[in-house]
Amino acid sequence: MLELSLPSGSLENAINAFSAGADSVYFGLKEFSARKGAANFTISDFRKIRKAAKENNKKIYITINTLIKDSELKSVFTTLKEIEKYGVDGIIVQDLGVIRMMRRYFPSLKIHASTQLAVHTDYGVKMLKLLGAERVVLSRELSLSEIEKIRKDNPEIELKVFIHGAMCYGFSGLCMASLEKTGRSANRGECAQICRTWFTYDGKKIFPFSMKDMDAGEEILLLDKMGIDSVKVEGRMKGNEFVYYTARYYRNILDGTKEKDLHPYTFLREHSSGFFNYSGPGHNRLITENYTQHEGKDIGTVISQSGRKLKLSLNEEIKDRDGLMILLGKNESYKFAAKVIRENEIQLDGDIQIPYGSHVYKISDSSIALKKINTEALKEEKENIEASIKIMDGRLRVETPILAKEYEAKTEKALKEANTESIRRIFSQSTGDKALSIISIDNPENLYVREKEAKEKRRDFLSLLEKAERKEKEYTAENYEEEGILLPERKLLEGKYTPWNEDGVTIDGTTYITLSPVTYNEEEKYEHLLKRAEEIEGDLMIGLNNIADVFFAKNHPQYSYFMDVYLYASNRESTALIKDILKESLKGAYLAADFSSYESPWPIKPTPLNGYKLPLFISRSCFRHDSLKMDCKGCERHHEFHIEQNGKKYTVRVDNCQSIVKEEPSED
Repeated sequence: MLELSLPSGSLENAINAFSAGADSVYFGLKEFSARKGAANFTISDFRKIRKAAKENNKKIYITINTLIKDSELKSVFTTLKEIEKYGVDGIIVQDLGVIRMMRRYFPSLKIHASTQLAVHTDYGVKMLKLLGAERVVLSRELSLSEIEKIRKDNPEIELKVFIHGAMCYGFSGLCMASLEKTGRSANRGECAQICRTWFTYDGKKIFPFSMKDMDAGEEILLLDKMGIDSVKVEGRMKGNEFVYYTARYYRNILDGTKEKDLHPYTFLREHSSGFFNYSGPGHNRLITENYTQHEGKDIGTVISQSGRKLKLSLNEEIKDRDGLMILLGKNESYKFAAKVIRENEIQLDGDIQIPYGSHVYKISDSSIALKKINTEALKEEKENIEASIKIMDGRLRVETPILAKEYEAKTEKALKEANTESIRRIFSQSTGDKALSIISIDNPENLYVREKEAKEKRRDFLSLLEKAERKEKEYTAENYEEEGILLPERKLLEGKYTPWNEDGVTIDGTTYITLSPVTYNEEEKYEHLLKRAEEIEGDLMIGLNNIADVFFAKNHPQYSYFMDVYLYASNRESTALIKDILKESLKGAYLAADFSSYESPWPIKPTPLNGYKLPLFISRSCFRHDSLKMDCKGCERHHEFHIEQNGKKYTVRVDNCQSIVKEEPSED
């Protein structure tokens, strides 16, 4: 059954999502979340929603989906240790170092690979499965047919697909616009939403990178049919009404029930089904036409005006205090609270002339406010301690990783089946801050234990457990001897129009091939690489820019590799993970662009980028077709455009419908 997963920026969000029909919620804690601006969860909040989820047969996922620097590794470790105490249904991860840490220290925690890893191919999914991921959240840029192919090729791993909310212009995880323009890294949860701002082209102010929101609607039924495990709504920065009514919207579609749809009034830009039906040239345009913010629902048009009175042609009722909006021009709007005079007639709250035929949008509904939830009254999940019980003649032994104790106990040979399940239930009950999670009961002689006596032993054991000292896990950096080579200045490896160069460039006798972080034909990409490798005389170094490239490299250990700019050598653990996989064939790494320094020791000495500028966007949206509204007929498939913003100039290169936006060098 398809899981419906909703965002939660707060505990109240989560409770509303569950009550509206969500099967799961995902949220960040106070640190290491890709949505730093959300309220996010304290450990107490997490414990409360964990308990509420278990009691209502729901699931929760925690996001640790940012790049982590060396000095934060111990803090991440402490966070994971705290999560492990109470349990969670999955950790959504971007940083490869966190994946390594979870594999080594926290094998009970389930790895869910974040969409920030830009996974959009078969090899990417296969590599993450080898790394122990239980689930992969696919990139938002995939079509339904591409998703279905990945599903068929990878039946043994869970897949999650984005269905609703804000669409980024650039591939998630590869967008550098915020970092390059403001110093705030999207990969660190600090996105400045550059894609929603204006640029000038041909002397005109435009919003060329503001994508329509995604609203998959009934197309989620196609995902269910093809065997996708989970679908995701975006929006941890949005309010309770958004979470509740969006969950109701999709719950009704999945269950085939009818209910008035109120989700457009909570937050919805101009929208589409995203890349689901993408077919290359001539596809439906994905950039917002007129307005980059919440526009709600188009409910009618203005047919006449007399002073402040507007007469409307409506396809939906308006009530007093409903929020209305009229677009006056490109990205200009007039918003007001409705005052209904009579059916199809309202009064404006100011003196303004509204053009005949203007569309009226309903951006809020006065009847949909939700009651406040008293989250203070929610109880917290207890710390779960795994325990095994053994019943022997005259004895009962309880064992946990913290404490083990053997008790004398009256036992009798059971005439039929022993009361094993009653013993499990009794020892699963708790009174303090810890609870036993019974993983096994060994009763080889089929002995009966009186329940009264079992309760006495449980009380005593829990009392001792509260006082017992836990042997805490500790994180220590491994004592690496930094190996590897310093790589050339990164700008020397660029292609003519891209930061990668799949034909390669030769420097001091070594040819450096750098792979694209985005591909839609994996077979063709790697066939080209193997052919080029055969042609090259002398040393060859191959730059890996996606987790999918690591799968190729693992299966071709005869070549030498380095972690290029988009594989994100962010900390010692991330490079150690790739070193674990590629062994001696990993020769070097560029330090992630988000960081200017690192803390030794690393297994591979990283090469700093020293101010190297990456493209703002790598996008599947065609700038020529989507942003400039040009017809695809007669298009030569390769174009270059120039735009400006606040005195800075940018080149937009379009090749085969894919766009790359990069700042032009200063004339100084």
